[in-house]
Amino acid sequence: MNKTRSLLSWAAVFVAGFLAGVFFAAWKLDTVTPGRAPKMEAREQNAQTELQARVAGLEKMLAAKPNDLNATIQLGNDYFDLGNHQKAVEYYEKALHIDPRNPDVMTDMGISYRKLGKPDESIKAFKKALEIDPKHAMALFNMGIVLRDDLKDDEGALAAWESFLKVAEESPHAVMIRPWVKQLKEKIAASSTTKGSEHK
Repeated sequence: MNKTRSLLSWAAVFVAGFLAGVFFAAWKLDTVTPGRAPKMEAREQNAQTELQARVAGLEKMLAAKPNDLNATIQLGNDYFDLGNHQKAVEYYEKALHIDPRNPDVMTDMGISYRKLGKPDESIKAFKKALEIDPKHAMALFNMGIVLRDDLKDDEGALAAWESFLKVAEESPHAVMIRPWVKQLKEKIAASSTTKGSEHK
């Protein structure tokens, strides 16, 4: 008799627990941002936490060794990944004081300037990178984007991307750039035709 009651009690607890679990799962699904899996959000939060911890560690390291080039560049990159582009620029500039002829850092700084809404500063950084390495593919790639999208300089963008295709025609970015080059050529040709007919 007691044994039967015990089994029934456990069954009742199990059913209640199961229903509570179903209700909680349904509630969690309602509160999750649409299109984002909870596991993915957790991974992203963990990555952000790890990144912030690394930033704190690098800042301590640089307080002791301010001329550590690799740590300075990494800190700029980490701030870039965190979306803090003002801090990224700050550390890229510090890196360039240590190594003034680093086209990779100049290119990353140019991208950060664009994120800060400073396209002219961005172009200056890309040009400096290209003075050091005229075949720097990512400087050419990003320069084209800033010229086309921010400065509305289609001809400048076309020149940058055509130079990119000469030095990196097999890169994954070349797949993106080829249709853009075609579109710009068509746009520039159409604009020239319109201007020609207006002068007649």
